[in-house]
Amino acid sequence: MKREDLLRNLVRMRELQLKKEAAELKSRTGALQKVEQTHEQARSAASASIECGNDLRDLGLIGEMRIGCTKLAAKIEDQVRTISRKVGHARKLAESAREARSELMRTKSAAQERSLENEAEHFFSWKNDLKSGR
Repeated sequence: MKREDLLRNLVRMRELQLKKEAAELKSRTGALQKVEQTHEQARSAASASIECGNDLRDLGLIGEMRIGCTKLAAKIEDQVRTISRKVGHARKLAESAREARSELMRTKSAAQERSLENEAEHFFSWKNDLKSGR
């Protein structure tokens, strides 16, 4: 397999990994927002039950829900931080692979250009030799 093909496949793999990590981050961030929203709703419900007095029996359940949401939010925040680092790392790897591919293409293009210049020089020198030989 050619080096170009290897680099192209590497870039594709790194970009797919980056997309996967970014999708996971987006998913975990959405879950965190839902948990925070649920926590806020539980807090509002607890506030309303204290003011009303009719729903004081539900206050214990609401408190447990708030505690559970707080613990879950802390766990998800840790996951979000970890995945954020993974996304940053995946982004660096993908960019590195893209740069390596670009460098290979520039090198190949420069070599091809030098080859064409050498051929042109040989042709003109051959042509001049023919003219001077006549």
